[in-house]
Amino acid sequence: MTGPKATRYTGQMRSENQLRLEIVDPEIVVPPGEIALDKPGPFGDPWKYYSPGQNIFVEQSGFYHELSVLDMYAATDVNVPEDMDLPISLWACGAADLWVNGVHLCRHTVPKYMYPDATSITLPLKSGRNRLTARLQALGVRDTRFLLGVQALDSAEKLQIWIPGPEKLTEKLVEIEAWLQGVRVEGRDTLSAGNPAPLSANLRLRGKTLDWPAGENRVTFDPVGQTNLVLSVQFEGQELKRSFDIPANRVIASSKASSVEEHRRDFAQHIARSGRGVRNVLARHTLGERSDDDEDIILRTLDRIDGRPDCADFDLATLLRLYMGDSLTEKERERVKQTALAFRYWSDEPGTDAMCFGSENHSLLFHGCQLIAGRLFPDEIFSNSGRTGSEQAEIGKARCLDWLYRVEENGFLEFLSSTYMPLTAAALLNLVDFSGDEDMSRRAAALVDNIFETLAMHSFDGVTVGPQGRVYRGVLYPDSSGTQAMLAYAAPEAVISYNDWLSFMAASANYRPPESVVDLMQKPVSKLYRQVHVEIQLEKTSDYLLTSLQIPASFQNARPGEAPPNTGRSVYPGMRGYQQHLWHATLGRDCHVFVNHPGASFDLSSSRPGFWYGNGVFPRTEQREGMIMQIFNIPESHPIHFTHAHWPGDAFDKQEIREHWAFGAKGTGSMALWCSQPLQLHSDVLTDHELRAYGLRVGWIGFCAGAEEVGSFESFVQTCLNMRPEFNDENLNLRLEGDELSYE
Repeated sequence: MTGPKATRYTGQMRSENQLRLEIVDPEIVVPPGEIALDKPGPFGDPWKYYSPGQNIFVEQSGFYHELSVLDMYAATDVNVPEDMDLPISLWACGAADLWVNGVHLCRHTVPKYMYPDATSITLPLKSGRNRLTARLQALGVRDTRFLLGVQALDSAEKLQIWIPGPEKLTEKLVEIEAWLQGVRVEGRDTLSAGNPAPLSANLRLRGKTLDWPAGENRVTFDPVGQTNLVLSVQFEGQELKRSFDIPANRVIASSKASSVEEHRRDFAQHIARSGRGVRNVLARHTLGERSDDDEDIILRTLDRIDGRPDCADFDLATLLRLYMGDSLTEKERERVKQTALAFRYWSDEPGTDAMCFGSENHSLLFHGCQLIAGRLFPDEIFSNSGRTGSEQAEIGKARCLDWLYRVEENGFLEFLSSTYMPLTAAALLNLVDFSGDEDMSRRAAALVDNIFETLAMHSFDGVTVGPQGRVYRGVLYPDSSGTQAMLAYAAPEAVISYNDWLSFMAASANYRPPESVVDLMQKPVSKLYRQVHVEIQLEKTSDYLLTSLQIPASFQNARPGEAPPNTGRSVYPGMRGYQQHLWHATLGRDCHVFVNHPGASFDLSSSRPGFWYGNGVFPRTEQREGMIMQIFNIPESHPIHFTHAHWPGDAFDKQEIREHWAFGAKGTGSMALWCSQPLQLHSDVLTDHELRAYGLRVGWIGFCAGAEEVGSFESFVQTCLNMRPEFNDENLNLRLEGDELSYE
């Protein structure tokens, strides 16, 4: 493959969907003629070997802060023993052109935001070697899924795949790829391979690089703190690599402060010294400190905001808070003012850019910036909109009030989000301190209190967990999440995690976390509550925590007049998912279990939904105290035909895996998973943390229990086996000792 070539979009403002279609080259070009690994591609860069790992697609998904036009080519050769017409599905996210032996067969346009789609065509293959060439185009805007794939629907056993290029080169690359995929993690300190390394390899660790000599079968290292490893091999200008994640090497820290005040000051000092962003500057200035490069950081950030990339509102909210203090120089204050007067505060103002306005955290950050900037400069003209500061302040105030009302009435859309809750809390704190409206400040503070109390209620063994409205791969490690940082700031008793958005909390003159947090962390809970269009069930004992979304929510079936007005947006079984995390069980700060239907086929995809986070398709889900039941009904048309469980076998004190069952115990709690399909222990980036179940119609059941209920681990295992769950994949019905769950 070659590319993707990214060119900044400089055209006229259009809706995002229009742009996705308009940026595609309308011409069906002649495909590149000279395609080989030792030749230059059409963009001038050399062709490179695409190392797929366990990805079923050729994928170059990524994040684009500025609107970009993306273009790439890919090619492979297919060798067949005889002439044949091969039926295939051509998958794409973007606009994909496909040629066979230089003849254009199809343009398949998928301008959707995140979901790949397929079209059926037939490949006319001649006996011998056939060249498949593809071109993929798309709009790069924020998180951009950019992929293609050819899926053989018949005669796959007759196909031989060859990489265009010199045979000795391509054969060696395939050998290296096979060797990399055969490497496994042993314990906490060793990588091993079944075959000797074909070439010298490099193992990149935190702070150093180790050599893996050619001919050796293993490499060892000091495991302390070494969680993310990258193994790479260089050959003839090509680099092949594989990533590994070793959760057992994580360092989970606790506060050593002697008082809450000292703890929070330590927290601010850590943020102040740990980065070169404006929120690190905010932490330093809150502490009365200033580094030599603060001015440079501030001015570079303002230049970046002026370009209006996605997330510019994050930095403007920080700089307006700094402006409201007295730590900036006159030069810095004047530059903040210039940027604030020229900014685009909402989609109704002129501009073509990649800024995201609509999500819950972004919208309040934009509205709060509009209100605060308008109050700061009431008589100035804001050049992008032509409004005065007073007009901007009134509009921003009305929008903030509307946002507050919606959340007060219905709850959060990005409920419990380990990534976005700290941002939302920071946006609320700007209103607490700078809204100029006493009632608005009070209401904003009450919502921050609610966030803290909910996080504390969802904590177990010092770590907060839960279903989430938006989540990323960090769901695997709740102890290092943004919401954990919030809990840690409020309560020294929590596991320590840091997040630079807590600089807003440290800087606030008018807000302190509620004193009830510590008590709520310890209390058992059995509760069903609502957040916008979902219901969350929480069951927390001294032995375990199990919490989940109820799908569909029971209020959908309420009598007329009883359902809240937002039920039309409720999630339901069979609906395509996004970044929602559906359920979470924990027996300890490092022991977390959940099930999902992946939206991508390999761990490090940047797709949303991804491999571990979000769901391709929502299942029917119901929790009854310490038991959760799920029924998945995945369409044949979806590219991912398996569900899987995150099962951290190395975190349990005891564990046992049988054909349909997995059992684990830690501390005084026990956890069991049952699946209607056989469970297969699988490894990718994580070694032996995945229990995979192939099938489109699948039932899962999870059980949590304490030692007083079930006695020994052995008796817990036997008790579960005696339950004999049943799943009928025709009528989608799940049964267990009198309990029954139906898909409809």
